[in-house]
Amino acid sequence: MTSMPGLAAITLDPRGGGVATVSRLLSRVLVDEWGDRCRVVTLVPPGATSLDTTTPERVAFGARVAWAQARRRCPWMLFAHLAIARTQAYVPLPVRRPYAIFLHGIESWRPLSPSQERVLRGASVLLVNSAYTARRVRAEHPWMPVPRVCPLALELPVDLSSSTLDLSSASDRGGDQPWGPHAVLIVGRMAAAERYKGHDELLDAWPTVVADVPDARLVFVGEGDDRARLRERAQALGVGASLVTTGFLDAVALDAAYWSAAVFAMPSRNEGFGLVYLEAMARGLPCIGSVLDAAAEVIDDGGTGYLVDQRDIGELSLRLIRLLRDPDLRQEMGARGRQRALQRFGYPQFRDRVVAALHGAFDKAIGVPALASRTDERR
Repeated sequence: MTSMPGLAAITLDPRGGGVATVSRLLSRVLVDEWGDRCRVVTLVPPGATSLDTTTPERVAFGARVAWAQARRRCPWMLFAHLAIARTQAYVPLPVRRPYAIFLHGIESWRPLSPSQERVLRGASVLLVNSAYTARRVRAEHPWMPVPRVCPLALELPVDLSSSTLDLSSASDRGGDQPWGPHAVLIVGRMAAAERYKGHDELLDAWPTVVADVPDARLVFVGEGDDRARLRERAQALGVGASLVTTGFLDAVALDAAYWSAAVFAMPSRNEGFGLVYLEAMARGLPCIGSVLDAAAEVIDDGGTGYLVDQRDIGELSLRLIRLLRDPDLRQEMGARGRQRALQRFGYPQFRDRVVAALHGAFDKAIGVPALASRTDERR
């Protein structure tokens, strides 16, 4: 059997959010470039409703990763997330293969465990999702090799494949939806460990917003252990009636949520990239992001949305109100955002960057001749 590289991922299931989306993108890259027999090993069992795992499940995952390399049919491994890459530190040296790690954000610039530092030092190549992540990682860990920046890409449904889609109906989006025409959407886990995403700041801004736009609705999409607390905060702030929490939405329902909203807002402070900005922009939504993280690499401030300081609740309120009160501005920004998402963050660009980085890291190390790759052949 021909040797094929392997991918180790937390999950490919849609309930895994951005973690799963990136893993599916990387899996697609490996299949496109190296063939459909590439081995994918996932930590979370298929169909699981949570990313939490037991010790036996983690041990079993490590054993599968080690076995894939021991069989010698896997010349190298790509780890889709640092959290699972430390598994490689426990693979016995005689069977350990070269490997790459894709770094996403906050988990890579926080203090590292000894096993995480070992696997980062031993990686043949490190990939990161943005220049912001690369800077933060290097600032916190100066010993780390310079990573290869591979901005993420869209997973586009078929009906969004045309960049000439008419967005004129988006000027009064949501009019026939229960949320009404002035819904502000945020998509992200509501977890106590991830309060940096901006849910609390949106709630703090919301009394001012609804005082100016009384029918405005704030829609939180996602799951997490912080959901009840956020609802209680909304009640305490007097805006509980205008807050909608949907829980997890499958792909069809999430697509409908984007199309039913007027504005997308995630004023985070620690996003390594922000795939949800791309998802919103592809549906013609103006976006509000933060000046404190990588949102500036996705959102064109003043062109496709606004960048705000998460700590400035007054500015956040004003930007939300301006967009909600001006449908023409929403349409103009949304159209520019859609064009930017499709032209600058398409799958082909992502694939080519990842493929170039992986070929450069592994071909010489494992003795692969410098032959034309499948990517070259497609061109």
